[in-house]
Amino acid sequence: MFSLSRLHQAFRALRHRNFQIFWVGQGISVSGTWMQTTAQSWLLYRLTGSPLMLGLLTVVKFGPALLIAPFAGLVADRLPRRKVLILTQSASLLVATTLAILAITGVIRVSHVLVLAFLQGCIDSLDMTVRQTFQMDLVGPEDLQSAISLNSAAFNSARMVGPPIAGLMIAWMGEGSCFALNAISYLAVLISLFTIRVRPAHLQSDRQSLLEQISTGMRFVWKNPSVRLVLVAVAMTTAVGLSAYTLTPALARDVLRTGAQGYGRLLLGVGVGSVLGSLTAATATSSHRETLVNFLMLCGQGLSLLSLGMAHSMPVAMLSLTLLGSMVSMQLSTCNTYLQTTAPPELRGRVVSIYVWILQGLAPLGGFAAGWTAQHAGVPAAILGAGAICILAGLGFGIRLYTRSKALKK
Repeated sequence: MFSLSRLHQAFRALRHRNFQIFWVGQGISVSGTWMQTTAQSWLLYRLTGSPLMLGLLTVVKFGPALLIAPFAGLVADRLPRRKVLILTQSASLLVATTLAILAITGVIRVSHVLVLAFLQGCIDSLDMTVRQTFQMDLVGPEDLQSAISLNSAAFNSARMVGPPIAGLMIAWMGEGSCFALNAISYLAVLISLFTIRVRPAHLQSDRQSLLEQISTGMRFVWKNPSVRLVLVAVAMTTAVGLSAYTLTPALARDVLRTGAQGYGRLLLGVGVGSVLGSLTAATATSSHRETLVNFLMLCGQGLSLLSLGMAHSMPVAMLSLTLLGSMVSMQLSTCNTYLQTTAPPELRGRVVSIYVWILQGLAPLGGFAAGWTAQHAGVPAAILGAGAICILAGLGFGIRLYTRSKALKK
């Protein structure tokens, strides 16, 4: 899947000193983030013993994006992005520090966990949009595909490292140690943001009202068929393709009969595939074959899900999830780059905010739908159904690709 002969293409964003510094800082920070995410869920379940509370934790973490993401795009377009990131990362450090103090002193309660998760969700809704658009300031449009893909690879590599370390730390010193390490990890990205020097982006003022400015970005998306289709593909992957991740604990325990160890191996498969997919996307020199990419990746996701739904052994399930992770990662990296390079500079933040809104807003809904289907029809049936939907969506993109190619030949 990944050609070693094009390795230099994958890492070309690292020729920019600013990106080197930011990438290292982000890599350290997201490892801490995954540790906190793991410890937070474990702590809440230990305090309540309720799976429903874990679902509520997901809602309070991702729910704020539904309201904040559109305004975050406007912030990215109108305010200095580096300064905004310094504020969001400082706020995240404060939340992690508060969690650590409450947990270490033993006074933490369920309400504390949920309120702080909600605050972190609000911060992340702003941070993610601004951070995505900030990459253009670091590397320019020519190396944006590499930058986005390398950041995705760092994120998914941290997903393989952070949770196992968190498990050891929880057993050794309790959940508070994970929150404390996460707070310390934010210093790495803050140092990188204070160290790098970027030319201030040209930020235009606008006399329109707040809602009019937000609607300007939405109108651009609606009037641009290619952008609209890319976002439809992202929505399909987020709501359906990623839904299998929600079912991996049930798949490990109830279908494969492997328990917690098997669950960890399934997550490892997802992580390895995601890293490989990100690095493969990083080798691309252009993101403007979006219809072809979405056709191939959605069909690939569908086939991977069909294989996963029929799997009765751990090797087949791990391979299926590795392929699924690579397809999802390649598609999302390519679509993100396409949206940023297609949108006018003054609207880039608002267009990316719609991408973030779909990504964060539909994931919990898709996961809930998958869980409901699995509850009533079984885990394999839910995964097979998701696979069939992805293939049908991919074929829709294939038909559009064929129709467009025929029109160009006339």
